Amino acid sequence: MGRFAKVLWVGLAILLVLGWMILVTGVGMIMHSPVSPDGLQDIPPGVHADEAVQWSLAKDSASGIPYSENQDKFHGPALAVATKTVFAVRGLKFDDASEGDLRFVPFLFYLLVCAAPFCLRDVAWPTRWMAAFVLLMGSAGCYFGHYFIQEPLLVAGFVWGVLLWNRSAEAVRPAWWAVFSGAAFGLSLACKVTAVAYLGILLLALLVFARETLTWRRVAWATVGALVVWISLQTVLFTDWAGMVAWGHQFWRSFAVASGNDDTLIQTNPGYWWAVGLWLAALVAIRLVRGGQRSANDVPLAASVGCFLFHLALPYKTPWLLFLPVCLSLSLAWPLLAERRVFTWAASFAAATVFVLACAFTLKPHTPTSLRGVLLAKDVGEYQQAWQKAHPGKPFYVAVDGGHYWPLPYYLRAFQVGYGEFDGAERAPVRILVAHDDSRPAVPGYQTFRLRLRRDEWYWVLVDTTNKVDIPHMFGEW
Repeated sequence: MGRFAKVLWVGLAILLVLGWMILVTGVGMIMHSPVSPDGLQDIPPGVHADEAVQWSLAKDSASGIPYSENQDKFHGPALAVATKTVFAVRGLKFDDASEGDLRFVPFLFYLLVCAAPFCLRDVAWPTRWMAAFVLLMGSAGCYFGHYFIQEPLLVAGFVWGVLLWNRSAEAVRPAWWAVFSGAAFGLSLACKVTAVAYLGILLLALLVFARETLTWRRVAWATVGALVVWISLQTVLFTDWAGMVAWGHQFWRSFAVASGNDDTLIQTNPGYWWAVGLWLAALVAIRLVRGGQRSANDVPLAASVGCFLFHLALPYKTPWLLFLPVCLSLSLAWPLLAERRVFTWAASFAAATVFVLACAFTLKPHTPTSLRGVLLAKDVGEYQQAWQKAHPGKPFYVAVDGGHYWPLPYYLRAFQVGYGEFDGAERAPVRILVAHDDSRPAVPGYQTFRLRLRRDEWYWVLVDTTNKVDIPHMFGEW
């Protein structure tokens, strides 16, 4: 009977693990996890406006335009450098890059975040695998793990910076670990000036929980590593020294944005903010119940809480800002907290699972591009063929009259497109106008359709009908 009971317990454990994996996989499907099995993933989200902007900046940088000349408020060239490198290896051109090609670049760095738990020396291997699986399938409680934005690179650098700093405190030769830690932080600095605030929060956490690791020698070596990587990326591999000046301008400009005085985005997805806050509060409660002396193992949790409170206090709020505290807590904080006691392991594991599940129902895509916006290029391509048959020898082009038209430059990259006012805009075969109200414009020689680009953002699409041009059926479905 005893042997039979053991078999039942083993079978039950296997069923529970499989059930948990299926559950997290389902959540990964909802959260647009890039590794969801084929057939489970729903329609992938279209390129977000910010992704298209980053694509355009990286494309310009690859064509020789200095990155320092763009008007980005607080993003650096790290993503552009990484993308140019990956595309060069793959032999891929920016104009030929699909959504998947673009998102593959930040996903490589997100894989580094998912690999961080495997390097926790004092954590059991089952816990490491569980943490990595939750990170990978749940996209760290956020759908930005593979979006073409700076955050996956910034988070990868910061997570590994914290991990390697703690390793330097235990190493026989701490200098090398400190250099590597600083190099990781340098990557974060070249992604976004917000990394300066994160480093300040990390320094405060180290002063409170691991002051003994802040030796002058270790700090000096970390600074060397950070400066080398940061300067090399910020200057686009030492080809654009004006990038250092641009970083200073971005740093100063970020104060106006963060304080609510310039282009501030108000809070969206309040349920997600509550979910992240309760998740971090649960980890703090578990840590207090477990007790024990302060140590470097408390730094990831303290930094996560500090970053969350920092963004909670500022007027500028988007879900992207929570990507770092979420990834830092899921990759390092809860696995370290789960060790040595059954209660803390079970509570931490349960909290992580509940948190990922809660995110699936509280986090919504931030101003996603509509499906019609994604299919616009296909419809314009079909119409171009019909228009050029009716107008042989005449140039086909598209006129976009202002507005927040991104990501149209990415989807219309195969066509000749003019933006704003220019000679001939009023005669363009396809004109795209901002819809200020429901008054449908009546322009002789054009048929008008309505296009929803994003939530509450509408455009009028005017299509030339002279010479009896055949308009594809898809246009009528706008």
